[in-house]
Amino acid sequence: MRSIALAGLLPAFALAAILTSTTKAHAEPILGVDLDLGTAFRRQVDLSLGAGGRFGYRFHFPVTSFYLQPELGGHYTSFGSGNDLAYFDHAGTAFGGIRLGFGHIVQPNFFAHLGLGFVGNNQLGPAADIGGGLDFQITRLFSLGVQAAYNTVTIPDSYYAAKWVSFGMNLGFHFDTGGGRRWRR
Repeated sequence: MRSIALAGLLPAFALAAILTSTTKAHAEPILGVDLDLGTAFRRQVDLSLGAGGRFGYRFHFPVTSFYLQPELGGHYTSFGSGNDLAYFDHAGTAFGGIRLGFGHIVQPNFFAHLGLGFVGNNQLGPAADIGGGLDFQITRLFSLGVQAAYNTVTIPDSYYAAKWVSFGMNLGFHFDTGGGRRWRR
């Protein structure tokens, strides 16, 4: 099933390569840092804390304000102590995925990631998240935003899947190699 989902992303990567292959295209590396709060499903958790990082390469579509950003990253979430979830007190993921957004100063975006996750100390399985965000381009090289996501890690050979919602802020560090294209109007 995971290979089918990964194969579904191939047309998006091919489209990005075709649309950004002109000489007018602009691309830039991006380093993102996520700081999250959240809550798990299935049982009551008062507060979870999470942090993660992403590295991507943003391709700006010519003549539009749209961008496509393939990215790799990881995320860790602690569901706190005293939550009666002994086997599910923390979770983490290593992922690859894609982000699609638009705009210049205000940048709404949507993202989806697939990868490998863990729950507790020794339970590995496929992981996925899907969500959206709103970034504000503070300077040419820095953005600040908010995001929310639905996360899941499925444990094979069991009927168990860890599911949680995360929301928080993200910091974006843009290594602009094209002379600040996003500031032109």
